[in-house]
Amino acid sequence: MITLAGADRTKVLLATLLLSPHIPLLFMGEEYGETNPFLFFTDFHGDLAKAVREGRAREFTGHAGHDDNVPDPNAEETFIRSRLDWDKQQSAEGKAWLSLTRQLLQLRQHHIVPLLADAQGNSGTVLHTAPGMVAVSWQFPQGQLSLALNIERQTQALPEMPGETIFAWPQESGDLPQHSIIVRLAQGAAQ
Repeated sequence: MITLAGADRTKVLLATLLLSPHIPLLFMGEEYGETNPFLFFTDFHGDLAKAVREGRAREFTGHAGHDDNVPDPNAEETFIRSRLDWDKQQSAEGKAWLSLTRQLLQLRQHHIVPLLADAQGNSGTVLHTAPGMVAVSWQFPQGQLSLALNIERQTQALPEMPGETIFAWPQESGDLPQHSIIVRLAQGAAQ
């Protein structure tokens, strides 16, 4: 993800994943900022290997940058490129990503998990925002959780979001700058 979206956007997306009330799924080293790709690979042989290779190539036809360079799912190199770089966890960058992930998981455990015990379906409302922003408010019997993120290049106005800020990145301000997120929690009965 970091390679595709950049570090700043990925931080916003990681916070969105871990601080929304949905069940999060961290994928293959995301917790420490893995940059190796996770490519589709198989150990097929014969006609099946050929069919999968050709099928993958057809699936990517017309996708920018993928027309002629879809990794062969049957090639050992594709598998090797997809391995985790376990040493990255010990790098300064890996430790910083792991620290952020732990912070977000602690916030989730402390603020969001308690809301989920009495959660009902369809409790989220998408808030009106500018293009490039996403803002959602969820109503729970114990309070209201609101999240807004901006992945656009320009600063955007923050929508109405009551409550105490439990997380803001890079920092809280009156508006949402490029690649930023804010999460607020209003305790008490649902509005």
